[in-house]
Amino acid sequence: MNSSTNVYNLIENKKLSITLSTEEVSALKSLENKLASLASNLPDDEEDDTKFKLIFQSNPLVDGDTYFLSVNNAIGQIILGDKIFNVSPKIKDDHFVEIYNLDKNNIRDLVIDENQGTAAEGDILYLIINDFLNGVERVVTKGIRKGYKQIEDELKFIKGRVNVLSTTRNLLSGKLAIKSEFEEFTIDIALNRIIKSALKEIKTLTNSENSNLLLNYEDIISRANNLYRHFEFIPEYKYADLKIQVDRNTKYYGQAIVGAKNILRSLGAEVTVGETTASARLMNTFSVVENGIRYYLNQNLPEKLMCNAKEPAKKYSDRGKYRLNPDLVFGYPQIVATGDIKYKFWNHSNKVKRSDFQQAITFATGYKVTKCIVIGFSDSSYNAEEQQDEIGEINYNVATWNTDLNPSESGKLLLSQVKSSLEKEIA
Repeated sequence: MNSSTNVYNLIENKKLSITLSTEEVSALKSLENKLASLASNLPDDEEDDTKFKLIFQSNPLVDGDTYFLSVNNAIGQIILGDKIFNVSPKIKDDHFVEIYNLDKNNIRDLVIDENQGTAAEGDILYLIINDFLNGVERVVTKGIRKGYKQIEDELKFIKGRVNVLSTTRNLLSGKLAIKSEFEEFTIDIALNRIIKSALKEIKTLTNSENSNLLLNYEDIISRANNLYRHFEFIPEYKYADLKIQVDRNTKYYGQAIVGAKNILRSLGAEVTVGETTASARLMNTFSVVENGIRYYLNQNLPEKLMCNAKEPAKKYSDRGKYRLNPDLVFGYPQIVATGDIKYKFWNHSNKVKRSDFQQAITFATGYKVTKCIVIGFSDSSYNAEEQQDEIGEINYNVATWNTDLNPSESGKLLLSQVKSSLEKEIA
C-alpha cells in the first residue's frame, strides 16, 4: 500500500469527523447518490432501521471543510483518493464473526488473523469473501451439481410433451417447428446461478484503478477468475434464487451459498470527479446477524420450543390487509411464541424502543400466542430480565447477546434467556 495512504477506522452507525477538499466532497456526494440509487433497486422488505445507507453531511459546528461521514447497517470499505475508510460492525469484530459462523451452512469457521487485509484485527468483508471462495473450491472439487430444468423450445423433432395447438399453427404456416416442453439435466440450477453471480461481483473489483488498495484483493480476484470459468456459461441469478437452501445431497454447497448470498446483498460503486476517485464495497450486516442467531436458536432449543431455521412463511392479518413477519416463530408442533431480532445495542440508559416493543406485541397478537421476545445486543449494564412485562394476556420478554463476554459465552447466555422465557409459557 502506498505510504501516503491515510487509513481511518469507522464503526457502522457512528459519525466520523473528517476534513476534505472541495473535489473530495463532490466525489463522496456522488458516491453517496450512486449507492442510494443502487439500494433503492433492492427488494423493499426491510425495516428502515435495518437498511443500508451511506450518509455524508457538513459539520454545522465547524466552519469550512470539516464533514461527517457515517455508514448505517453495513461493513466494508470506502476509498476516497488517498483515504481508506474501514467500516467495522457496531458490535465487536469477534462477536460478529462468531455470529456469522453460527449459520448452518458454514463448513469451516472464519478466523481473524492479525493484519489481515487492511484493518488492524482483520477485515471481515475480506474474510467473508475468502471463506466463500474456499467453499466454491470445495464445490468444484466434489463436483458441480446438475438438476432438471423445464425447457420450452421449438424443435425440428419431437421431444418431451408437444404443444399441439402451437405446433399445428407452425405446420399450417409452412414452418417446420414442433413446440415442445421437456426437462433437461443441466448445471443451470439456482445454487450454481448464485455462485456464478457472486464470483462475477468479485471479478468486477478489477475494474477500479484503486483495486490495489481495495482490501488487498489481488489473490482473491485471481482465485475468483479461475473459479468463474467453471460457471461462466450459467445465466445470472434471479432474486427468487436467494431463497434456495441446501439439502442433504447438496450440503457441501453450504459454505459457498452462505457467502454468495451475503456478497450479492452487498453494494459496490465507483465514481470519479476531476482527479479524485471514490469507490466502495459495503455489505449489509442485518441479514448476517438475523440468519446466525436464528439458526443458533433453531439448533439448540429443545424440540417443543424449537424456532424456524429460515424466514417463516408469509402470514397476514385476519382481513389480509397487513403482513405479519416476525423473525422467529417458536414451538413445535404448536406455536407458543413469536420473536424479533434487532441489530441494536442496549445498555442501562438506552433501552428497547417503543416501536420495537409495540411491533413485538402486534406479532404475538396476530399469531394468537401469549408470549413474545425481542432479541438484541447489550453490555453488562443492561438487565434483560427487568424488561419482562405483561400487556393484557401477552407476556413480553427481552433477551440479549452480551458483547462484554467471550463470544461463545454470549451465545450460551442468550440461549439460556430465550429458553427460560419460553419455558414459563408452557410449564
